[in-house]
Amino acid sequence: MAQFSENLYIPGRYFKNQSSTATDCTLIIDEENVHIESRDGRYKSHHCQRRELVIDRKIAKIARKIHLPDGIVFEANDPDVVDRLRPHSLWATLSNTERFGWHLLPLAIITPFLAYALYKLLIPLVISLALILTPDGLLKTIDKNSVKSIDLVLTDTSKIDEGRQVELTQLFNSLLLARQKLSPKRKYNYQLLFRSSKILGPNAFALPGGTIVLTDELVEDFSDDYILAAVLAHEIGHVENQHSLKQLYRALGIAAMVTLIAGDAGPLLEDAILEGSAVLSLSFSRQHELQADDYSFDLLVSAGRRPDGLIDFFEQLSEDMPMPKEGEWLMTHPLSQKRIANIKNKMEARP
Repeated sequence: MAQFSENLYIPGRYFKNQSSTATDCTLIIDEENVHIESRDGRYKSHHCQRRELVIDRKIAKIARKIHLPDGIVFEANDPDVVDRLRPHSLWATLSNTERFGWHLLPLAIITPFLAYALYKLLIPLVISLALILTPDGLLKTIDKNSVKSIDLVLTDTSKIDEGRQVELTQLFNSLLLARQKLSPKRKYNYQLLFRSSKILGPNAFALPGGTIVLTDELVEDFSDDYILAAVLAHEIGHVENQHSLKQLYRALGIAAMVTLIAGDAGPLLEDAILEGSAVLSLSFSRQHELQADDYSFDLLVSAGRRPDGLIDFFEQLSEDMPMPKEGEWLMTHPLSQKRIANIKNKMEARP
């Protein structure tokens, strides 16, 4: 049992019998006994033995509480001095260590390597598991609320002629019919929406649940059906490969990692699911674009359509929009000569 050789005088206040009324006092502790004495000297008691005290653990600079018999709670003004009541305890040792900063240096060195390991190893594993466990209802919720978000701040009602919308919808449905020949792993709630948007400009994008949005500006700039079919097939490729969902889960994983290391990183999940704006801000990687291009090529061949529509689309984009404005297709679909070469190689490899 620890021995104490000093008397302690701990200023603070006490609360009697769970009362909220505090009285300023000093807790006087010798080797065996505990006394409470009011600051004005009017009240003094020989209250209990030292071993009867129950001391709360230290939490940062929050006032420490000492529980005495008969429901009296003493609250110390200086939380550090209470550690001297248990000089040989593990908790006191840790508390004393906390006062110094040098011990954090190894942690500061290790943290970047830990973050890198989490990013390269754990996040991909979590993404793979999340993709398997994602219910269809969640995909529908993300799509629904994403459409609400863009309709609220980014888009207006489409002005494309109704007959032209019917033609493009039929083209879209023919691609979905051909899609069944490619043995999809998962059924999606596909739908094609038309919107007008000066902010988004010539654009098409796919949401995780199968909603594909086509802007009037893109339809007006590219009137050839074989090009629009290639663009739609490309967006279907993003859905089938779950690119939007992977990017969303990656963003959430990084946010969780930052939260783990540095604190609160913001309600990204709530924003993504309830507002949908996070989905619209995600940009696909070049690997994802190549995968969607490959899927587009195979889908167009399966549908009996020209598979070179993306080549003409890319080349026209490079000529007309070398520096895309904010919101345009290239902002979320990075373009590279490798993508054009990839499609040309697939064309040449055709029997």
